[in-house]
Amino acid sequence: MTLLAPRRPVTVTAVLLAGAVLVAALAVVDVTQGSAAVGPAAVWRAVTGHADQGDASVVVASRLPRAVAGILVGAALGVAGSALQAISRNPLAAPDTLAVDAGAYVALTVVGVTGLHLPLLASSGVAFVGGLVAAGVVLALSGLGSGTVRLVLAGSALALGVGSVTSTLVLLFPERTEGLYQWSQGSIAQNGMGGVAQMAPVVAVGILGLLVVGRRIDVLGLGDDAARGLGVGVRRTRVVSVVLAVLLAAAAVTLAGPIGFVGLCAPALARPLTRRVPGLARSVVALPLAGLVGAVVVLGSDVLLRAVVGGDAAVAVPTGTVTTFVGAVFLVGLAFRARSAGDTTTAGDRLRIPSTVVFVLTVVVLAAVLVGTVVAAVLLGDAKLLLGDVVNWATGRAGPIVSYVLDTRVPRVLAALLAGAALALAGTAVQAVTRNPLAEPGILGVSGGAGLGAVLLLTTVPVAGSWGVAFVGGLVAAGVVLALSGLGSGTVRL
Repeated sequence: MTLLAPRRPVTVTAVLLAGAVLVAALAVVDVTQGSAAVGPAAVWRAVTGHADQGDASVVVASRLPRAVAGILVGAALGVAGSALQAISRNPLAAPDTLAVDAGAYVALTVVGVTGLHLPLLASSGVAFVGGLVAAGVVLALSGLGSGTVRLVLAGSALALGVGSVTSTLVLLFPERTEGLYQWSQGSIAQNGMGGVAQMAPVVAVGILGLLVVGRRIDVLGLGDDAARGLGVGVRRTRVVSVVLAVLLAAAAVTLAGPIGFVGLCAPALARPLTRRVPGLARSVVALPLAGLVGAVVVLGSDVLLRAVVGGDAAVAVPTGTVTTFVGAVFLVGLAFRARSAGDTTTAGDRLRIPSTVVFVLTVVVLAAVLVGTVVAAVLLGDAKLLLGDVVNWATGRAGPIVSYVLDTRVPRVLAALLAGAALALAGTAVQAVTRNPLAEPGILGVSGGAGLGAVLLLTTVPVAGSWGVAFVGGLVAAGVVLALSGLGSGTVRL
């Protein structure tokens, strides 16, 4: 009987080397993809300086910068997400959930609206300040990320609020914010190596800084009291780590726009390896590993995009749309494994009935506010009107100018009233049925599913009405979310 040789354990070096090889392989494939017919042989000749001028310009000016940008952006977001999750001890901490991307984006949008033309490094500084402020607000509201639900609530609320400000600025100043839309979806396409060369040192500084404080981050995993007992400054370590992580996220946003979910997915995808390979759990190794996984996610998404839709169509589709889809699949898997947070409402909360006086007073105040808002919405606008003008319009005695204004303004106000009432009733009903205070049409995916159904119908059958398909799309989306979350019994899973 022959004895089998013992299996050699996988080493940290082997894992990191395998990740680097995978990143290099994806980069090679990504360089060969594009709208121009430039194959591997032509790419090699361009790199070695033996290609003709046309092939060389395509590779050097577009393909190589795109691949290098994908590596830098993926590594920066992966390391940033890993650091944020480690210091907050929260698996949902990332540049997305901490509203870092939203803060950086709104800061750059404000600069664009003002008409200032800043160099790339200065733009990165602006993005850094915006992201740092957003992360600070979210961490302060959530108690430094110690609670998963509080982190999700604070990050989502701030990201939605900041996102609405950004959208408003883009709509109000379309000329000054031209080109921000595609960039805001996350695109690693570059025009030369200039931007990559300027952002590479920033990313390197951020990663090296986190590696320097890596041992202190590991000690934080033992708990705040234990870390203080070992002589580690808990607050100082967290502040330094957050600043460095935001710096990485700001560099990625400046270079490629906000590419979603990479900072959340990369550490989670690398985490199973840390349980199987001794030594990978240390931050000095886990951070580079998350960076490699992030680079794989970004480059892999770009390669997949160009392989599926082709090089010509891929020019108009940002890479961030694919990473967002990958992140959605990841979150679905996370929902299956997440422990239910239980019912967040108590029987007393559900059965508490206010007094008649409080109820009547609340209804009267809300009705007065509603009437005042409707009157203001009808009277104010590009053309300011009086109540007498509205009365004349209602009785058919208004002039042509007043009639034109109110014919367009009143339907808009009525539509706003109906939409607000419908969404409020829908949210109340869903929260009552699911017993979950976070359930609402937007979070349940009803709005997104309805929009997807309407867009699909309008692009395939332009003459058809979209209401019914939008209803079906919203219904399907809500059914999928409720099925995955166990009818909303867990706040985090929902």
